[in-house]
Amino acid sequence: MNYIGSKYSLLPDIERVLDTSNVPSSGIALDLFAGTGVVAQFLKKRGYVTYANDWQRYSQLACIAYLEHNALPQFSRLMDDAQWGSEITGCPVVPRYLPVCSIAPATPAVYDSAAARVLACLSRLPGSPGVFYDAYCEGGTAGRQYFSEENGLRIQAIRDQVEAWSRNQLISSREEAWLVASLLEGADRVANTASVYGAYLKHIKRSAQKPLQLCLLVPAPSIHQSEDHRAFCMDGEHLLRELQRTRLRLVYMDPPYNSRQYNANYHILETIARWDLDQFEPRGVTGLRGSAENRSRYCLKTQVLMGFRNLLSLMNADYVLFSYSDEGLVSRQELDGLFRDHCDTVRFEEIAYRRFRADSDGENRVYKGNSTTEYLILGKMKDQIDP
Repeated sequence: MNYIGSKYSLLPDIERVLDTSNVPSSGIALDLFAGTGVVAQFLKKRGYVTYANDWQRYSQLACIAYLEHNALPQFSRLMDDAQWGSEITGCPVVPRYLPVCSIAPATPAVYDSAAARVLACLSRLPGSPGVFYDAYCEGGTAGRQYFSEENGLRIQAIRDQVEAWSRNQLISSREEAWLVASLLEGADRVANTASVYGAYLKHIKRSAQKPLQLCLLVPAPSIHQSEDHRAFCMDGEHLLRELQRTRLRLVYMDPPYNSRQYNANYHILETIARWDLDQFEPRGVTGLRGSAENRSRYCLKTQVLMGFRNLLSLMNADYVLFSYSDEGLVSRQELDGLFRDHCDTVRFEEIAYRRFRADSDGENRVYKGNSTTEYLILGKMKDQIDP
């Protein structure tokens, strides 16, 4: 997924810091601001029982798909259904129309799975109009065009069908999450935006004209049972309070670093995830969700430092690993003092990092450069909370 702040390219540095600092790869690791879950997947693959958290629902669904499954879902109830079982079994799987998303190399055997056939079946559904299509797609009554007409109709039909399967108890909650995450990944690839969903483009760009393809999400491997891994959707402080009786080996924190609120930048994905257009009226030209929904204190200059301090104070953990940008609201000096207050030892690294660009330099926006400095801070926590 094209995501602001994705740490996929930082994974080698994260691995190096953990290895050279001799951080054990056993116990529970928590990714507190998980986003698309790429670091959580890495931690799961590394050997941890992995918890992931984000207060955006689309993030939780992605983390359920990758963490709370150790293999592709089987869809047993759906495959045993008299109608759907035979229809899905008869759907041909064409690999070139079913891209694979995986943190580890996937074998061709994934295309022989029930999961691949379910996606193939969903891909063959005829498009249909509905409230999402009307609110956000080319040809819809609201006039917005985050997706082309064809792709908008297909998103509506596929998401409606997943909802119907869930309502009729033909799929489990984890299977539903996996399917919606597959749709989210595919929809993001054909979105008619510059990158984020703060606005749509006036004309349907070339990549948005490509047909929607659902993505075959292959879960990260693990030495632990799939039930051991958990994906949460709540405020970070709230979760840490709930986990105070649980000793964590490692907490990874990758919070927002500037004033951009993720709820506005990814509101379309959140609506596809929640499928709740019957509960709110899209606001303004861009069709935003509720104005008070999930506004992060970590995007507010007056609150962010105290917010970080609260998080560190609540952690019942051996280690904390923190990534941040040199263009963030909190300075290097402030971060250094913060971690030394809560940690016995602190390792502070500065890593050159490619800048995220939503678009090219233009009349209204000129980027400072092509790279930034990423701070990667590893602290060994003081024993501030009894296990």
